[in-house]
Amino acid sequence: MAYSKINVAKAPKRKRKAVSRFEATPEWRLMKADMDKGLKPTEALQVIFGEADKERYNIRNRRSIARFIQKYIRTQDLPYKVTSFERRETGDFIVLVKCPRTR
Repeated sequence: MAYSKINVAKAPKRKRKAVSRFEATPEWRLMKADMDKGLKPTEALQVIFGEADKERYNIRNRRSIARFIQKYIRTQDLPYKVTSFERRETGDFIVLVKCPRTR
């Protein structure tokens, strides 16, 4: 056994073992393929999740989907922005648009 005082940033972190529920959906595969191909400035990608979709994929919150997409965008260094909002009559919307790079 060893004891030492370390900085919080150097503490070991638990690796993620489970896959995101959104990552297993066909919508994500289609969205990812379109993102990797690239979007024109006038194009946007949209995912709409109704209550039936949420139950089928066991997704509870639209924000977890938005965070997952944002994390993918950050790791791939893609010039996109994610917006999510809710409409009671339709469901949850996740919209991805291309944004100009800032220098």
